[in-house]
Amino acid sequence: MSKDSFGKKLKQIRKSRNLTQAQLAELAGANEKHISKIETGVYFPTYKTLVKILKALNLKIEDMDLELTSTQKNSIFYAKSLQILNSAGSETELEYYYGFLKQAQKGINILNQK
Repeated sequence: MSKDSFGKKLKQIRKSRNLTQAQLAELAGANEKHISKIETGVYFPTYKTLVKILKALNLKIEDMDLELTSTQKNSIFYAKSLQILNSAGSETELEYYYGFLKQAQKGINILNQK
């Protein structure tokens, strides 16, 4: 998913819940201008910001249709990654899993180049 398409989806969800950018920013503990830049595709949120936005909207990662790898969404890695991230019991555990999965993704990308 590109920054632009992520932003469009976020805007659609926000509007469907009758929230302004300011309201979402407040709920997520973010800056309203940052939310605007995410929605317009200027930025993609950091993982911490993404988690805050998802919590504010009562969503899970898979609800946003994020691709964690360059491979197909139905890949075993993608499915397992979502399962692992959603099983985290705390934000610290979630950050640990995310870091680990990013490293695994780099390894997969290197292997796929050969």
